[in-house]
Amino acid sequence: MQPLRAATLLPLPGDLDVRLVVIRRADELSVKGRATLVIKMGDKVRERGIRDIDAVLVIGSHVKIRSSLPPVLSAHNIPLAIMAKDNVSILVNPVGTKYNNYRRLQYLADKAKALDIALEYIKAKIKGMENILKYYRKTPPTTPPPPTPQQHQNDTEKYEQEIRLWESAASHTLWTQLVELLKPDTLETLRKEYSFSGRRPRHPDPFNKTLSVMYAVLYSLATKALIAAGLDPTYGFLHRTRYSTPLTFDYTEMFKPIAIQATIDLVNKEGLPEIDEDGELTRDSVNAAIKQLYSYLTLRHKDTGRTPYQQIHLKAFCLAKHLEGKCRRDRLTVTWNRSQYRLKR
Repeated sequence: MQPLRAATLLPLPGDLDVRLVVIRRADELSVKGRATLVIKMGDKVRERGIRDIDAVLVIGSHVKIRSSLPPVLSAHNIPLAIMAKDNVSILVNPVGTKYNNYRRLQYLADKAKALDIALEYIKAKIKGMENILKYYRKTPPTTPPPPTPQQHQNDTEKYEQEIRLWESAASHTLWTQLVELLKPDTLETLRKEYSFSGRRPRHPDPFNKTLSVMYAVLYSLATKALIAAGLDPTYGFLHRTRYSTPLTFDYTEMFKPIAIQATIDLVNKEGLPEIDEDGELTRDSVNAAIKQLYSYLTLRHKDTGRTPYQQIHLKAFCLAKHLEGKCRRDRLTVTWNRSQYRLKR
């Protein structure tokens, strides 16, 4: 299938029948009936079956979206992710699910327990970032120890502050070395032309823009998984309501190292992604980023045989069960370690 210049239907590699629709600069998005997505671009029109779509990702601020589209996507629990000016909003219907009890437990969870869960996700992210460095035979820098839940059970405000400070310090320390995994000439170009210094979500450099696209895909997949598990992605544990789906941002922390390593490898292999005249990634660069991420998401673990894509869904159900007291806290997370996954054939 040949993609239009702005709309692409990307298949997920491997044996998973999943599709991601990526829209850039399309004239208009709408639906026909309740089963077909219509992409209109000038005098060209493409149609996609709703049931064949895993998520819709809109990049840029020039796409027109008919009001009929979000309700239909919502009815099918398909996230509509809009990435404009490097901010990501996820539009979903968080109550279109039969598991009402899980949402009740989510809303009633005490603050300390909620922060314990958020901390587990962040700890998995930090460990995953360390594993990236180890994979390339680099010794990870020493990071401060994470907060101990028992120390702050009676002062949740202090506990939350300690989590945020620790995550910021540990991430900054690790990013200082992670950027050194880039090829020297690439890193020099990024620093010289973009004042690049690591992860900065709204920075105009192609590395951060590529990573932001991968994060947006993870947010979409995680949101759908959380809804399928009966949880409300709009009610977070650490992130707050200034985000459209706070729980999604909490939950996705543990999967971010996958996107980080995928971005580093893509840039080292293909060079810096291209930026268009509007300062956004070109269509080809967006497609390359998403395909690279999916190639990582379909890797199979040497011991369990599970893929990171499958874990996004499985750990969401574990979270729901944990709120019910039926899934241990040490099973809430999965930690990225590329050396534990099989090589692609």
